[in-house]
Amino acid sequence: MRDPLPFLRPSKAPRHERRLLAVFDGGNAPGYSSVAVAITEEASRRGYELWAATEGFRSLTSDRTQELPFERLTVHRKERYELLAKGIPARSMGRRVRDPGSDFRSERYTGFLDAGRRAEAVETFHRQGFTHLIGVGGNGTLEGCKAWMEAFGERRPSAGFINVSIDNDLGGDRAIGFLTGVEAGSQIARGLYEDAYTHKRSYLLEMMGNRSGRHALHCGVAARAHLIVLPFFHFSPEVLEELARELGAVDHALVVVAEGYEREARATEHPPLSASRYLKRQLEAYGLVDRPDKRVIAEPFSRYLRGVRPGFSDVSAAYLKASILFDAFERGQTEVMPFLLGAHDNGVVGWGDVVREDRVERVFLPLLSRLRAPKFNAWVLENFTASFEGAEGD
Repeated sequence: MRDPLPFLRPSKAPRHERRLLAVFDGGNAPGYSSVAVAITEEASRRGYELWAATEGFRSLTSDRTQELPFERLTVHRKERYELLAKGIPARSMGRRVRDPGSDFRSERYTGFLDAGRRAEAVETFHRQGFTHLIGVGGNGTLEGCKAWMEAFGERRPSAGFINVSIDNDLGGDRAIGFLTGVEAGSQIARGLYEDAYTHKRSYLLEMMGNRSGRHALHCGVAARAHLIVLPFFHFSPEVLEELARELGAVDHALVVVAEGYEREARATEHPPLSASRYLKRQLEAYGLVDRPDKRVIAEPFSRYLRGVRPGFSDVSAAYLKASILFDAFERGQTEVMPFLLGAHDNGVVGWGDVVREDRVERVFLPLLSRLRAPKFNAWVLENFTASFEGAEGD
């Protein structure tokens, strides 16, 4: 029996004048696969040879753990089979537009903070013959791409970035994955709301939101929670007493609490408490206790929503952003990010003009509570200042 053909690195595959590398990095979010498919289709249509780093930034360094650091992406299986027959690692992407998760990423590769690793990645990039780069991820991935471009010096490739994040923390754009995350999170929250109504319970549901709480805010409003507690809230005893009393007075309730609530105080606990359990304990001190006839239940944070299939609104955005980005490449633009806020509000923006923006919106303040809680409302209005609004994101 003949030995199978060896899989070749890109440097050993036939060179192409436009060899593009896609680097997916950062925390998981619905839509990574949608962007991979959209980039593959646009690259194929416009005559680019597309490769994906199998482990994000890590693939370009000596920290890589995969046997194959790069994989050729094609639209159709026929082309994949032809490449495999030549010993070139390939994957067809044509029908994977709504796959959950991502095959090509690493989660916040901290090694890229080191200038030496970035310099190593530059040499790998040139050695493999890549001419173009597309980074895919959230704010941290964009910052990694910007720092990496500095390491290229005068040999910078044509580069772009596509924003994929549940956090939605880059200003002037709606991240792919944000709407899907809100939809999935709101379904969880609303399901608990209906169970609370049926069984006369109070649920304290912990949701994603480490610093600003934008995801928790939007899900809580959509599910019509009785109370939404954001990460930077720090209640006085008078407010906690009021909330415990009002939650005890209703026959059912849903409280959405962001995972970053009282983060520093919880860190001193051994073992540390979750945000929902910590809030429950605070309210217990003022009379809201779990009883057989009136359950008060702290629900833990779930990472489930990170791995759901992207909604078609995010799929549509992936196709449009890929098209806008490749148009920019054709115009000779580089280090740009396509943005999409509406049908008549889209285009590209330079990386240097993209700012982190994860403030929760003041217009939602009246919707944080459905309880009769004047002290809570007064506390929010008094403490919801510019410094809180500018808190670092999720």
